[in-house]
Amino acid sequence: MAEYHGLFAMVDYCKPIYPQNDHSGFHRIINLQIWPDLHEDFCASPLGWSDYVYGLFPEGKDIDRQIVLNSPAIVTPPELKSWVLCFPTGYSQDKKIDPRDVITAAHQVANGRPVLCAGKAAHGMAEFETIEYMCAYIRDANEVVTINTSTSILASALRKSWVHIADSPKHDFTHPNQRRIERKF
Repeated sequence: MAEYHGLFAMVDYCKPIYPQNDHSGFHRIINLQIWPDLHEDFCASPLGWSDYVYGLFPEGKDIDRQIVLNSPAIVTPPELKSWVLCFPTGYSQDKKIDPRDVITAAHQVANGRPVLCAGKAAHGMAEFETIEYMCAYIRDANEVVTINTSTSILASALRKSWVHIADSPKHDFTHPNQRRIERKF
């Protein structure tokens, strides 16, 4: 998706291509995008998110699944080091979650520290100027709480740990450094 292409400024092992561009200069193109074309197939599949995505190409089963990002050069506000950053909305949860429930969980994690909520302006949230800014905030916040797969994946590349509110085994991104809150709402 185009809004994620800023991530390619933080990696040196791949680059995005757009459907309208000439693809003839590439040795190989690997399309790992599930939404929207593969979403129904994914939902009908018995595979979880990571197994499905990495199964889209033959070498996927043997690949190291740890995402690697170069840390963005963006400097964040110093007070962020004491805040909890919460991403209370998502797009592909099996059961849509009321963002207020996620924010309540983030306040429990925060234990009195300030909570900054971010997401899409369309959901009434503060929206980061670029994906690089989002990554810098994920990197520098005292704690991060996610519900969405994409923000959890970014946290896996930028942090030693974070809190993820579990959706379902199928749609969830799991990682050994993730502290999970099982959803009770």
